[in-house]
Amino acid sequence: MAVSGVAEYVVQRVRKVRKLPLPGEVLAGLGDRVEPDTPVARISLRPGIPWVLPVARLLGIQPDELGKAMLVKVGDQVKTKQVIAIAEKGLYGRKEYESPTDGVVEDISTASGRVIIREEFGREEPPVEVDVAFELGCRPRDVPRYMLTPVGKEVKKGQMIAKKGEQAAFFTKTCLAPVSGVIADINPQTGMVTIARPFKEVVVKAYISGVVTEVLPRRGVAVETPAVRLTGIFGLGRETHGDIHVVASRPDEPLTADLIDASCAGKVVVGGGYATNEALVKALEVGARGVVTATADYLDLVRSLGVRLGVGITGQEDINITVILIEGFGQLQMREHVFRALKALEGRQASINGATQIRAGAIRPEIVVPFTDYQGPVAEERVADEELSRGQRVRLITDPYFGRLGHITDIPRLPMVAETEARVPMVEVELDGGERVVVPRANVELF
Repeated sequence: MAVSGVAEYVVQRVRKVRKLPLPGEVLAGLGDRVEPDTPVARISLRPGIPWVLPVARLLGIQPDELGKAMLVKVGDQVKTKQVIAIAEKGLYGRKEYESPTDGVVEDISTASGRVIIREEFGREEPPVEVDVAFELGCRPRDVPRYMLTPVGKEVKKGQMIAKKGEQAAFFTKTCLAPVSGVIADINPQTGMVTIARPFKEVVVKAYISGVVTEVLPRRGVAVETPAVRLTGIFGLGRETHGDIHVVASRPDEPLTADLIDASCAGKVVVGGGYATNEALVKALEVGARGVVTATADYLDLVRSLGVRLGVGITGQEDINITVILIEGFGQLQMREHVFRALKALEGRQASINGATQIRAGAIRPEIVVPFTDYQGPVAEERVADEELSRGQRVRLITDPYFGRLGHITDIPRLPMVAETEARVPMVEVELDGGERVVVPRANVELF
């Protein structure tokens, strides 16, 4: 059932899985009502330090023999001194290799012969003080000149952090780091060096208003809500939310600086057509949460927001605003029915995310407007791999037709050879304007 005033869009069940990168603490329970800023899971973790270990070379075997020698696999937890690989007939005869640290096996490369072990994440631990003056047998005030690692430098357990004397000298003395961490202080009065065990708290928020419908033990929750969901062609910026504030009077009206004022602070500002560089700068200055408009210039986004856009994927830019382009780049107006929908939604809270991926596993920037008290029929959210059929309205998501709209006219029964020379399922699309193109099925999305 369509929402009143938003005839082109139906209320659908939107489900968002909010998940920690590692096991932690779940803060929300089944049936809890949550808002976008509600913390639903958190974890305090020690950043893992990767150990890149040339195991094949140390065992005296060829890199491609590493897989057979390994006693552990990717994802396994290992302990210090645990034997993780054995070579029965290597260059050195039978030889074992022990893990130098506690951690998780992150990679086993039969191309390079290396194994990566990332130190375990764990609970917060106090800083460790090392009596470097004692270890080197020197005066405390001389410790700074013997240090090999400055304040702020990351060190690994067993790494040499200070040395007195020449390497070949009989009386050379060294000091090794007892733990991994960061050199936090070098005290010339006491001769002590402090190694901090840095921690940060990762908090996952609900992102949308809704109800917790599933709890993922120690990892997070699933939040569901009836909502109107719109998608754009390109976006940048992280998840955020704010009330929709339409400043354009028509879908072809450019978003200019004079339309942006203090009333846009904390809002998701909606323009019509092309957004100027000055408008983007002003929206950032007044504290707008987001900008939704038809198009913008690529270089303006870079200049006004001070970001370097990634190739193929966006959404992690360190900026205080999220921008969503409904039509992409160029000088286009917003499609009228999209503008009417956003106009009808004015004043309602929207959760927006600029994440965009235009390659495999396409991700579109989104605008989610929850209707938490809606009691009517709810459509199921579309899935990415929904079957295509003739007559369906689609949008192309790769060059050279990126952002173009059309409808499916034919779906060949057998795979065809694409430009990449790969044989893949194809689909024929008649673009708006009459041009017919044949593209891989993976390059179109239902619209």
